[in-house]
Amino acid sequence: GQMPVVLANKFGGVIFHEACGHLLETTSVAKKASVFHDQLGEMIASECVNAVDEGVSVNAWGSLNLDDEGMQTQNTQLIKNGKLERFIVDKMGAMQTGYERTGSGRRQNYRFAPASRMRNTYIQGGTDSVDDMIASIDKGIYASHMGGGSVQPGTGEFNFAVVEGYYVENGKIQYPVKSATLISTGPEVLKQISMVGSDFAMACGMCGSVSGSIPASVGQPTIKVDKILVGGNA
Repeated sequence: GQMPVVLANKFGGVIFHEACGHLLETTSVAKKASVFHDQLGEMIASECVNAVDEGVSVNAWGSLNLDDEGMQTQNTQLIKNGKLERFIVDKMGAMQTGYERTGSGRRQNYRFAPASRMRNTYIQGGTDSVDDMIASIDKGIYASHMGGGSVQPGTGEFNFAVVEGYYVENGKIQYPVKSATLISTGPEVLKQISMVGSDFAMACGMCGSVSGSIPASVGQPTIKVDKILVGGNA
């Protein structure tokens, strides 16, 4: 059923990447295929949420000096205190939407046309402790390791497997859960985040999209989401 979930840091950020990040790329925004296409300047998340797409993070897997359209990369503040500030914009996306380019035109190689793509995309750290998050839960789940999942483009509807998770009751971890699945939408989860940890960490992977497979980093601190549909059995 619906319950609060504490999502662990680092690779937990894959949910933000898959279910929110892709919706902020002009590849889908320009076609009005993204639920966020007309929400620039609006509150799309809780006030405690800040998110960036960085092109010049030090030692990060998705960093590059120039994008594949020759533009210098920079760091793009996507969400600030819950408000949608910027989209992820390539040259074609800028022509279609009028938004400023963000140095985000990327492709796997010469066989692909560049498209707006994420680089190092993550929810930024906050001030809450993981212990406080778990202590605040009456009945819920602590998802310490996320597995694979699927996402519906445009709406950000997703289901992700929890590879390692624990049932939490009365503010204490009780026992491991098996085969749990988290089901929600990216936009809904952004609004349900109530606590943001200070333990930010990144993980790297390959991101596949219209312009091929490219290196990208995901990341987040541990976060508490007040309501996610949890499937599976304890």
